[in-house]
Amino acid sequence: MQFAELDSLDFLIISYLQEDGRTPFTTIATAAGVAEGTIRKRYARLVDKGIVKVTAVINPEGLGLKTRAIVGVRVEGEQGEEVVRKLASLPEVRWVAIAAGEHDLIAEVVMPSNEELYKFLTRRLREIPGVKGSDTSMIMRTGKEAYAWGFNLTQAASSEEEKK
Repeated sequence: MQFAELDSLDFLIISYLQEDGRTPFTTIATAAGVAEGTIRKRYARLVDKGIVKVTAVINPEGLGLKTRAIVGVRVEGEQGEEVVRKLASLPEVRWVAIAAGEHDLIAEVVMPSNEELYKFLTRRLREIPGVKGSDTSMIMRTGKEAYAWGFNLTQAASSEEEKK
């Protein structure tokens, strides 16, 4: 696996931030044995390059959004990009992606109720030009929702550095 311009210090910073995005730079610096300013500069570079994005992760249920669903969308012809733009602009669409397989697009939608999901599917989605059809799977219970990648970043970085 190739990592663009990242070394073990970058991976250590990422690992700490995946565990807790509010980890003080001084804590990371102490663990790494470097100055806090070094961590601050590396962090800024990771953000500037788009490798790290800092955001608050909201629990939809905590906001009263209790209905979640995955919607597979079939699109007419070459209209996928335009349909993605339209879906991405809707507040109830949590994420949308172009896919390969049975559906051209996959989206997660979050709403306050099944009635609101029904309105979204039968009105808003169908009104988008280029939408040919859709299939919906309700999310009944989430078994895992992670924001950290499922491999040891510092171990991966060490392996990459050994290859050099």
